[in-house]
Amino acid sequence: MLQKNKTKIALICPADFTVVLCCKWIIKTLREMGHEVIVISPLSSDDFFIKKIKEFNVPHISIKMNRHINIFDDFTYIYSLIRIFRNYKINTVFAVCTKPNIYVPIAAKIIGIKDIYTSVWGRGTAFLNKKNLRGKLIKKLLLLLYKLSFLISKKIWFTNPSDMRYFIKKNILKRKKAVLTHNYIDSDIYLPNKLSKGQREILHKEFKIKKGTTVIILVGRMIWSKGIREFVEAGKILNKKYNGLKFLLVGAEEPNNPDAVPRAYLDDLSKLSFIIWTNFRKDVPALYSISNIAVLPSFYKEGGYPRAITEPMSMEIPVIAADTEDCRGPIVDMKNGLLVKAKDAIDLANKIEILIKDNDFSQKISKEARKTILNEFDEKIIIKELFQKIFN
Repeated sequence: MLQKNKTKIALICPADFTVVLCCKWIIKTLREMGHEVIVISPLSSDDFFIKKIKEFNVPHISIKMNRHINIFDDFTYIYSLIRIFRNYKINTVFAVCTKPNIYVPIAAKIIGIKDIYTSVWGRGTAFLNKKNLRGKLIKKLLLLLYKLSFLISKKIWFTNPSDMRYFIKKNILKRKKAVLTHNYIDSDIYLPNKLSKGQREILHKEFKIKKGTTVIILVGRMIWSKGIREFVEAGKILNKKYNGLKFLLVGAEEPNNPDAVPRAYLDDLSKLSFIIWTNFRKDVPALYSISNIAVLPSFYKEGGYPRAITEPMSMEIPVIAADTEDCRGPIVDMKNGLLVKAKDAIDLANKIEILIKDNDFSQKISKEARKTILNEFDEKIIIKELFQKIFN
């Protein structure tokens, strides 16, 4: 239980944009409870996100972290965490996502910190069903590390019941330690009609999008399991039937990820007139604002309520999500969105076509989507629920 007197809490994230996009209300609520919060994360190559973090009025400490398994880098990461925890006299740690979830508890335990909390927002590509030896070994290693992490942690926060059941079934997690909530979205950031006419025109000009074009967007890292191939193939199908379609693929490369979409494939997309790959973008809400449909045909081990679905839902954009237990969480099929078979480009094309052809239906489900977010997935509501479950 979190101490009633003022505590010094370290919030450890895998990236500065994770802090900005996912942790504002965690920070705000902890500070309103009277606690001192210090944020620890790697920094991007520019100062865009650190400027946003400074607006939260909390100290930020930069740390290097390799997102993939590397023995030397991982030991360096643990050592750096230990030094920071000691130097800043941290007495509570709150870890976010895989790498911090695994190594923050170890570093905290070494120096005697007792209040250790972790948060699982999805299992990632390592937990896909892989048949190669390397994939199997990495998965076994991660399971061992998770078992140690969960043993050390006081509470483990899950946003996907499937993940929670998985770890319990594997005898890695004790049910009494688990806390389950929905994932969440800041509905004050992801607002309908976010852009002015002039701002829209600037983006239309940048991407050479003509007036009357229907824009279909997919936001996600460039790994196959996000449904990248299915998105492109669905585009090829629909481009033969309709004029004026643009498929906007938004996300960074993952060159060291075994599931990475090769750069050659991404470069070849420029040969297709209907598709645009933007690489990493900081203005994702703006890109949603110029989009008519958002899709996530993912078979990745998402956190149950992926942001690439809840963000456009919050902005009253009709969404299509893969019908998997890791992706479909926010969707009631045909009411506030559409569900599509995973790994099925034809079904994805058919579902996109429904929304292209029936504007009234598209508007109806998009209005319901915003209501769903406000009632069930708003960040303020979920974080309040979380802290009541964890700290009371």
